Amino acid sequence: MVQGMSIPAVEESWARIEAWLARHAPVSRARLRPPAAGEEIRAAERELGLMFPPDLVASLRCHDGADHGEGAPEVAYYGPPARVADIVRHTAMLRDIGTDLGDVDGDEDELGAYWRQEWLLITLGAAGQASDGLFLTVRPGPGHGRVGHSRTEDAPVFTPWSSLRHLLADFAEALEEGRPFAGRVPVGIDGELRWEDDRSVVSDPVSPLALAARSAEPEPPAPGGPADLSAPTPTEDRGAGPRLTFVRVAPPRPQPLPDQPDLVFAEGLTPAELLRRLGAIPATVRPRSRPHAEHAAASPWAAHRPMVRAGTTGGWAYAVQEEGAAQFVRPEVLRAVSEGTRAVALTRQGPEVRRTVVVDGVPDEEAVRLVMSPRENVASVPDRMLARRLGVDPWPGSTAAYARLLTELDGEFGIRYRPGDDAGTGLPSALLLPLLDDLPDPACGPAGEVRGFDLAALVDRTPPERLRRACAAQLRRLAAETGIDAYPEIADALARTGRAERNGPDAGERLGPDAREPLGLDAATNLGLGVGDPLDLRIRTLAAETWAARQSVRDGTGPVGPEDLSAWIAREGAAQALRAFVLLPVPMAAERILGLRLSARWRDELATDLGEVGTQPAAGRVNS
Repeated sequence: MVQGMSIPAVEESWARIEAWLARHAPVSRARLRPPAAGEEIRAAERELGLMFPPDLVASLRCHDGADHGEGAPEVAYYGPPARVADIVRHTAMLRDIGTDLGDVDGDEDELGAYWRQEWLLITLGAAGQASDGLFLTVRPGPGHGRVGHSRTEDAPVFTPWSSLRHLLADFAEALEEGRPFAGRVPVGIDGELRWEDDRSVVSDPVSPLALAARSAEPEPPAPGGPADLSAPTPTEDRGAGPRLTFVRVAPPRPQPLPDQPDLVFAEGLTPAELLRRLGAIPATVRPRSRPHAEHAAASPWAAHRPMVRAGTTGGWAYAVQEEGAAQFVRPEVLRAVSEGTRAVALTRQGPEVRRTVVVDGVPDEEAVRLVMSPRENVASVPDRMLARRLGVDPWPGSTAAYARLLTELDGEFGIRYRPGDDAGTGLPSALLLPLLDDLPDPACGPAGEVRGFDLAALVDRTPPERLRRACAAQLRRLAAETGIDAYPEIADALARTGRAERNGPDAGERLGPDAREPLGLDAATNLGLGVGDPLDLRIRTLAAETWAARQSVRDGTGPVGPEDLSAWIAREGAAQALRAFVLLPVPMAAERILGLRLSARWRDELATDLGEVGTQPAAGRVNS
C-alpha cells in the first residue's frame, strides 16, 4: 500500500491506470468515459447540497466514471467507478432509505447509520448493487474525504484508504505490479479487466488428528449416575418453633425417547470383518459397552470420528453407530459392506426412516422402505404463533415405523435384534476412518466453464495427450500450493501421473486417441488408490482432518482456527483432485483441478503448461 508523501496525484494514478488497461484490457479501457464538465460537477454539488472533495473533482475531470455493461473496469469487489449522474441518483436514493430507517444527523458514531447525508457514492458496487459500493465522507473533521464501504448485508465500514487519491494510487500499483488489491489480483482476460481471488493457506495447519493422538482414550464411566437431588436431606433439629421451609418443585421428567440407532447387518461376516469393511482404525479396536463408546466418542481422543460397535445375531454380523456422522446411509459404505454377500441397513435421520438392502454392491430397489412422518410436537398459541412442546417425541410416526421395520427383519431375513439388549455388553468397537465419497458419474461430463474460463473450448482445441500433460502439471502446482506434495504417498503418485502413466508398467507409453479417458482401475490400484492402500488412506485421513477441523471451528473449542480449517479444506480438495485425475475423464478432472487452484496466475500457468505462451488461444487468454 502506498504510504505517506509518496502518494501520487490523482491525475498521475489515472494515467497509469489508463496505460495498463490500454495494454492488457483494451475493452475495459474503452468503457472509461471522457472527463466530466466542470458545470456538471457544480450542478451535482448544488443538487446534493455538498462540496465534492478535491480528489473526487480531480478524478471526475479525468474520467466521468465508466459506461455500464460488460467489460466495464471494476475496482475489485466494489464495482465500476460512478459517473456524476450515478453519484447524484444513488446518493439521493441511499439518503432516502437512511431517512426511512430513522438515521439521525449529528450522531457522533458516523458508521452507526445506514447512510449519512454527508456521504457520496463513488463506485456502483458488485453487480451494480449501489448499496454495496464505496463512498466518500465529507463530514467535517479529521476523517474528511475518507473512503468507506457501504455493505448491503452488514453495517458500513471505513476502508484503509484515507482518501480517493490514496485508493487510486493503490489501484494503479496493483495493476502494474500484479499485487493484491482488496484481496483480489487484477488480470487482463480477453481484453477485459477481471479479478482473481488471492488465495493462500497456512503451511502448517493445526492437526485435529495429531491432537487426538496425544490424548488418551477416557476410561469407561463409573456405574451409576449423579446424586439423586430429589431425596430428602437430613436437617439439624433446632427445636420447636416456627420454621421457614423452601420446597423446590420441578416438572416431571419426560420419558426418554426410544433407542433407535442406525444399524447395518451383513450376512455371513464376522464382527471383525464388518468393522474392517466399515473403515475401522485398527489401533482403536477394543470391546466397549454403549456408555463406554459414547463417552469415548465425545472426548478429544475421538476427534469427531464415527464410533461403531459390532456383534452377531443368527447368521448375521451387525454394527451399531453410536456417534459421529451417519455412515450407513452412504452408498459407498453399503457397497463395501455387501461385497460378496448381502447387507441390510436400517437408519433414522430425524423424520426419515429408511431400510436399504444391497446385494454384492447392487441396491435392491424393490426392498427399499422409506417413511417420512410429520412433526407432531408443535402446538398453536395465541396470535397465530407456533411453539414446540419439549420432552416429547417430535416424530412419533417415524418412531413407530422404525420399530415396525426392525420387527419385519425377523420375518424377511431372520434377523432378530433389539438395540437396548446389548447396551451393557462389551462388543468389538472402533473409530472409523470413513470411506471416500463416490466421484461424479463420468456420463455427466464437465462444466463448459470454470471460473470464467471456457473449458469446453480448451477441450475441443487441445490434443488429448497435451491436455492430459497440462492437467498433470496443473495438479502438481495445486499440490505444491496446498502442501500435499509433502506426503510421500501423494508425492509418488504425482511423479507417476506426471509421466502420463496409464495401464501397465511402461511409464513412457503414448496415450493414443483415448487420452481424455480416465487412467483406469489398474492405474488406480498401481497408484495405491484401492481401499485400504496407502494413497487411499492418506486421502481419507485428510478428509477426517477437514471434518474434525470444521466441527472444532463450529463449536469454538480447542486450538483449531478458521485458517487451519481453510488449509485442511484446500488439502483435501487437492487430494480429491488427484483421485479425480486417475478415475475420471480428463475434462472432468480439469474442471476440478482448475477450480481449486490458489494462485491468481493460474491462467498464465495453464497457458505455459499447454505450450501456448506467445499464442492467442480460443478462450481465456491472460494478458500479463
